[in-house]
Amino acid sequence: MKIAAFVSSSSHHGNTATAVQKFAEGARQAGAEVDIYYLHDYDMKPCRGCRVCEKTNECVIKNDDVPKLHQALREADAYVLATPTFYGDITGAFKVFVDRCYPFVDIWKDEETQKMRFGSVNKRRRPGVLIALSGSHGDMVFDSHMKVGYFCLNDLNSYPWREFCIPYTTWKPVAEMEDVVEKLIQGGKDLAAHLNSGEGENLAKTQAYYERYRELKY
Repeated sequence: MKIAAFVSSSSHHGNTATAVQKFAEGARQAGAEVDIYYLHDYDMKPCRGCRVCEKTNECVIKNDDVPKLHQALREADAYVLATPTFYGDITGAFKVFVDRCYPFVDIWKDEETQKMRFGSVNKRRRPGVLIALSGSHGDMVFDSHMKVGYFCLNDLNSYPWREFCIPYTTWKPVAEMEDVVEKLIQGGKDLAAHLNSGEGENLAKTQAYYERYRELKY
């Protein structure tokens, strides 16, 4: 039972890292193996937008560390995506990571609706967790984080299992938020239990995410 967590903060000791570490603490207590990948420790070049991977499912960029992250994604049984908030949105590192996950996407046209559908070349369904912190912002910033995180999870064939959105961490560090720390530790334990149970996803929750973040009306 392996969980891969991807942290897009530049710090190993800041609020985002602390939140992920507390989640990992709970998961490990429940018997899970947790690997934390601090994205700033890896060389990740930006996506070129060439879309070659739509046909090959392989990125044309070979001279950076993204293949190591892709291997971690293939081997994990569950994912944790974590980002602080920079200028009211996700971090640049988080966006680069999400963009470079595009080789996992499987695109086809629905013959009945004639709409493009975006699935995944990953055949095994996995739970996904989003951890987002807002710094000096309130809850209103998290909609963007959730949207991007959902798109990434969809491409990885991962369903939205749970999210931890923590506002106002500029004023009070996560480590001092006793209730939040307790929820994170319990969340890690719950994810391990979920993986052990084999109960699968909550289809109603997945559909709600799909309707909110994929079928946007303009």
